[in-house]
Amino acid sequence: MAGNVQVLEGFICPICMLDFKAPDQLLRHFEECHNDDSEFLKCFKDLIDRAKKKILKQDEIPEVFSCTTNNEKHKLEISTEQQETGVIKSHTKYFKEIRHKRLERYASETNKLLIRLNKLLSNLPSDPVSRKRHEQDIVPWIDERDVKLCPTCAKSFNVARRKHHCRLCGAIMCNNCTLHLSLLDARKMISPVSIQDDSAVSPTSSVKDFSKRVLSAGIGLTKLARSPSSSSLNSVLALVNDSTSTEQYFKICTHCMNLLDAKEKQKEKRFHKPIVCQFYQKMKSHMEETTQTLAIYNKMSESLREGESTYDLQDAQTLRLKIAKLGENIDTISKTILVLGTRDAENSPQGQELRLHQMVRTSAMIFLREQLLLIQSLPSIEEYATLQKERQKRIERKADYEQRLQEQRWKSREQYKKDTRNLESYLLVKENQQEKVLEQGWSPSNNTPMMSSSMNPFIEQMNNLRTYIKQAKADGKFDEASILESNLKELQSFYFVTKESNNTE
Repeated sequence: MAGNVQVLEGFICPICMLDFKAPDQLLRHFEECHNDDSEFLKCFKDLIDRAKKKILKQDEIPEVFSCTTNNEKHKLEISTEQQETGVIKSHTKYFKEIRHKRLERYASETNKLLIRLNKLLSNLPSDPVSRKRHEQDIVPWIDERDVKLCPTCAKSFNVARRKHHCRLCGAIMCNNCTLHLSLLDARKMISPVSIQDDSAVSPTSSVKDFSKRVLSAGIGLTKLARSPSSSSLNSVLALVNDSTSTEQYFKICTHCMNLLDAKEKQKEKRFHKPIVCQFYQKMKSHMEETTQTLAIYNKMSESLREGESTYDLQDAQTLRLKIAKLGENIDTISKTILVLGTRDAENSPQGQELRLHQMVRTSAMIFLREQLLLIQSLPSIEEYATLQKERQKRIERKADYEQRLQEQRWKSREQYKKDTRNLESYLLVKENQQEKVLEQGWSPSNNTPMMSSSMNPFIEQMNNLRTYIKQAKADGKFDEASILESNLKELQSFYFVTKESNNTE
């Protein structure tokens, strides 16, 4: 009879025998409908938890998980102790070694190709047979019998698909896999960068991807660079100018072309200048030209403001228009730099690049404010005519003043000569009088003070008379002293009259 009992599976209530599909629903039903016995409810919860762990295969859950009440969750105990640092190993050195070997390998392969290319161009024969022999002497060719399939496309060779040799490595490839390197490009590759034209290194030139170009015969060289010998240059010129020559290029494989192409890209990257640098250099050239022109303009403006005729007013106005045009160009270029790349939402300038554009714009605004906003204005035609008249009047007044000054100097010189003659005559009279006094038995001592040669002769003579008067009084010769005092008074009155007349003139 036990075999006929139906076995129920699922989340079934042991009392109601209803299936609730989920443990949470069964537990909620049991708490709401059968919550009379708390002990039975606790045992039932434990039974549900163990069944849930068994179904979900969580029998081996660590003890850190603990079964809690409905208001709590399972918590994991985390250790807060500080852990010691483990073993640290740097792979930078190993990475640099691997990278160095790889770069050295590619660099050595590229240098070998350039050396072979230089030897191929040196003394290159114009005759096809001699040229083929020359190419085989530089680079040994692989035996055609050893290669059955093209290494690039893996197609078999036949009468329609002939074998060709690479002139740089000697490998064999089919005609479809053969690339052509022109003599012009080959000459540029082996020449120093300083003598190459701009198209060889400019990123905007058409010489970017040599592997995409297949050149035909008859293309001449527009510029030849330095070669190891003069005979090499002559041979290449002869080859290019020869109309019977059928090959103006070298046949090379894809591998060699990729190495040479990578070398050219590195050269382009080295000489590549961002567009912002080109705009900035143009703006700096305009600034330098503005500074030089402004110095000349200021000189012309000052001269015209003085009413001079050294410069023409029309030339100064033309120069002012040129300065204004240069200022507009500087402002336009700085605005272009500020908004450069902002239209591209994905690659718009950010960080230091954006700050650089803003600083260039700020420097341009400072230059315009300091140099052009304070530029001197020019006088109008009427003002310039008035300034010229005023300058002419100033010149005439200056000439008149100089003439009067010269006349005063001449009169002063004549008056000085006249005063000197009067003094000499007066002194001669006084000497005669003094001789009469000396005849009476008294003469002054020789200890007279020495006067400066720059002193006025009237003052010098008056000082001498004062000294004689003191000596006469000291010797008791009062008569002689009175005569000398009368002479001193006459000399003083004569001196003051002469001085007043000079001041009046």
